[in-house]
Amino acid sequence: MTFLNPAVLFGLLAISLPVAIHLLSKPRLKTVRWAANRLLLRSVQKNRRRVQAEDIILLILRCLLVALLVLLFARPAFLTDAAGPQVGGEASTAVILLDDSESMGQSDGVQTRFDEAKSMIDGILSKFAPGSSSALFLVSDRVKAVIPKPTQDFAILRRSLAQTSLTDRGTDLYPGLKQAVDLLKSSTGGHREIFVLTDSQVGAWNQLAQIRQLQEANKKEIAMHFITVGAKGEDNLAVSGLQMIGTVAAVNQPLRCAIQVSNWGKSTVQSVPVKLAADGDAPQDEAMIDQIEPGASKVVNLFVRFRDPGYHSITASIPGDRLPADNQRSVALLVLEQIRTLIIEGTTNPDPSARDGFFLRHALVPVRPDQADQYYLKTTVGQVNELDSSTLNQYELIFLSNVAQLTPLGAQNLQKYVEAGGALIVFPGPTTDINFYNSDPSLSALLPAKLGPAREASPDKKFLGWQSKDYQHPVTALWNDPESGSLGTVRAAKYFPLTLKGDDKSSAQIVVKYANGEPAVVEQAVGKGRVFLFSSTATTAWSSLPIHPAFVPLLMRIVAYSTSGSGGKLDLAPGQPFAFEIDSEYAGKELSVQRPDDKKHRIVGRVEPGERSALLRYADTEVSGPYQLFVGDDVKPKVVFAVQADPAESNLAQEPKADIDSLLAASEPAAQPDAAPEEKPKTGEHLVPGEEIWYPLAIAALVLALVEIALAHRFSQSK
Repeated sequence: MTFLNPAVLFGLLAISLPVAIHLLSKPRLKTVRWAANRLLLRSVQKNRRRVQAEDIILLILRCLLVALLVLLFARPAFLTDAAGPQVGGEASTAVILLDDSESMGQSDGVQTRFDEAKSMIDGILSKFAPGSSSALFLVSDRVKAVIPKPTQDFAILRRSLAQTSLTDRGTDLYPGLKQAVDLLKSSTGGHREIFVLTDSQVGAWNQLAQIRQLQEANKKEIAMHFITVGAKGEDNLAVSGLQMIGTVAAVNQPLRCAIQVSNWGKSTVQSVPVKLAADGDAPQDEAMIDQIEPGASKVVNLFVRFRDPGYHSITASIPGDRLPADNQRSVALLVLEQIRTLIIEGTTNPDPSARDGFFLRHALVPVRPDQADQYYLKTTVGQVNELDSSTLNQYELIFLSNVAQLTPLGAQNLQKYVEAGGALIVFPGPTTDINFYNSDPSLSALLPAKLGPAREASPDKKFLGWQSKDYQHPVTALWNDPESGSLGTVRAAKYFPLTLKGDDKSSAQIVVKYANGEPAVVEQAVGKGRVFLFSSTATTAWSSLPIHPAFVPLLMRIVAYSTSGSGGKLDLAPGQPFAFEIDSEYAGKELSVQRPDDKKHRIVGRVEPGERSALLRYADTEVSGPYQLFVGDDVKPKVVFAVQADPAESNLAQEPKADIDSLLAASEPAAQPDAAPEEKPKTGEHLVPGEEIWYPLAIAALVLALVEIALAHRFSQSK
């Protein structure tokens, strides 16, 4: 056993205080001779012995209490063979890897796992032999070299260690171990050792096989020591998901959000309140989840409104626990005052219900005709020649429905429109000329896929259905929840096979597939804008989609995704740098940020100039939550983005002990040149502080204090 704060042990001298008080408080009696006193002498002597015994008992209890408190603050800890340099032996060259992922923020009520690991590192450094050196890396899903090369100046190392802070990143130990091995291979002489301090969360060992191979290949030269901090598998409740459902963020319109809460513990959780707030203000809506079973998740739908257009954030939260980072989750979005859409129909028909844009127009404005003027989404229906106009930038979205061809000018205008930030949604149909779509230089540059000749559903099936599960795209991820309905009942009698572009510049993604695996809807970013390409019609000529219950929410999610400001780029992973284009007039002005953990914004640089626009850049995104970027003296943020941690970090379960023990068993002290086998250090010579034992000491001190109080009260009563 050792002590992490050994200087506190000098406090044991305080035991002399209750002894001194006991001696000084003895009464000084004056002898008075009295004849009758002889009759009471025997009784007085008996009572005096009892009082003296009681005083001795209280004195012992008080001395023990002082000793326990001193030991408690000295932070005793068990020594472990799992890691540790050789005291008084040969100098070591070491690399210390400290896990700084989100799960290391779990607290035991006194300190976090991260702080506990930092204390252990201090103990490791104190055990190194003179002349030893060490580097220090922070490891999560990236490796940060705090002290990039081994140094003998442990004072600098300790100061750097004290200044390290936790991140909300995910966990992966292998890259850090690989980098540490490569660093130590370049060093010569002495012991070479790696110390890994982690909470041993399951996700940290995703590359366990590679770690074993790395250890096996280098075990004769480099000793690897794995130290686990924190109890294993603590219970934890987390907000694991937050997304907008089936609508667009518009001023004074209710925005429905789905909030997922996950129980990573081993017991059922009852009555979990969930709240939803905008821009850090008071919650606008809340609900109660009755119970969440162990390992299960529950989803609640809450609503929020915005009074002003612009960039905003929404935050879902639950009551705090010992891992605060995942008790809330935020997303950023662009709130619009109104959205204008242009529907280009490929054919004309005197019957309104038979027109190519009939279902689109009604799905985009799903309200009564007398309410259409007040609805935030405005639609205009036109013909192909509308695209020859240079006023396309007045629309946020343009739909092509069953359009055969475009004029060269119309195709060029459409390309400029999308690259400038507009959204294009294409529904082909019976009149569509696939040769033109695939060969026109402007239109083919926009489309995420090439269209093949129209194909009937297979002969043995009248229709070809959409996939019914495992949706990967943000637009369709909603339907992974069975309570949201199903896209699997959408049917197509005829469709154009889509072949995604395979060039390196393409960002094409599949939104949804057919049941046979072929793409049904694809999309890609083009410039600042976005293009969606369907494989079948926006009418019932070939597809049941226009009359399917999912048609309206699907269109609304496409509209929301396309007009969110950056197609989902407002939501980042921890550590991912943020970049955003704004008007060139802002170039050179001061850039300020208000982080999730700040109450005020602070200057962080200047807006960078560009060829056609200015650029906002911000890279310090290690903490989850909403970030606001301000330009110049503006009181309203120019843009808001949010950082979201990996929900898997909320699972605090540790890697099975047998796997870690096997790594420890495989670890060997670094080989010494020309050393005989019997000169190898024996087990027990490599000891470092392990688990602290403050908890039983604290309980013992509390029990002792209660016993002392009770006995002192009883002994003080009149006899």
